[in-house]
Amino acid sequence: MRQAAAVPIRPWGAQGRSLVLACTLALALPCLPARADDAAPADPVVAQRGTITVTASQVRAMLANADPETRQQMQRDPRLLLQRVRDRLVQLVLLERARADKWDQRPDVVYRAEQAKQSAIAESYLAAQAPLPADFPTDQQIAAAYEANKGKLMLPRQYHLAQILINVPQDAPAAEDTQAQKRAADLRKQIVDGHKDFGQIAKQSSDDKTSAQNGGDLGWVREDVLVPNLRQTLGPLASGAVSEPVRTPDGWHVVKVLGIRPPAVATLAEAREILVRAMRQEREVQMQRKYVADMLQQDPIRIDQVELWKQTAQ
Repeated sequence: MRQAAAVPIRPWGAQGRSLVLACTLALALPCLPARADDAAPADPVVAQRGTITVTASQVRAMLANADPETRQQMQRDPRLLLQRVRDRLVQLVLLERARADKWDQRPDVVYRAEQAKQSAIAESYLAAQAPLPADFPTDQQIAAAYEANKGKLMLPRQYHLAQILINVPQDAPAAEDTQAQKRAADLRKQIVDGHKDFGQIAKQSSDDKTSAQNGGDLGWVREDVLVPNLRQTLGPLASGAVSEPVRTPDGWHVVKVLGIRPPAVATLAEAREILVRAMRQEREVQMQRKYVADMLQQDPIRIDQVELWKQTAQ
């Protein structure tokens, strides 16, 4: 039986780190003001700064043109989509300012824009000419890759967490931040000293309404994807412990440790998604390289190196 080749595996958390950091500690979704007498627009505005907007149709286009993995992540967690929309709005604001300053007419910018356009066209065409089979990899191939890479597929420590969030922006005035911290500390005191139920307090008081519906339950979270100050806070805590208030970019959190899983080798089921992603990426690169190699074999590239080096001296 032929031995399966080892598949390069990225470290756990490297692919989706920004996603988990965003969704572990939830963000409050901002709502745009609306007047009762306004008719619903044909293309609703979902984000706005001054006259710059991101509309529902633009969000749909963003989802439709994202790579499948990113699209699934945004569909699973609206908070990731929220961050993408915010980033896009900032980009549009900067673009408007750049155009007002005629920045888009600078020769170096025109050149870089054209290069980016050509790269996008060439990469899209190459991907279409060397399509990856939809059924790759098979279950047998995944199982073989798992056995070949089992030693690399380690899961870090995991925490089952519940939280109470007191939402306050990172750039809020000091008095507002202090007030939010005090409120979080008061809620913790009710739980620890007053022996009140964490889940009930979360339902009543947490500003993260998504997790509040489940008593603040965030599910299982890997240690390596937690924001650093929260990871440090959780380190010495045992299962059942309630943390002191912890500051993150979106506010103050009181976190309860519902359970702890020690580091362990991932099961095939746990590793399947990352294995499939790595195997498909590797096969995609192989197929595209082969397409280019075959194309160049038919009509090789010829370079006048003497003339090329002359240009570097000018």
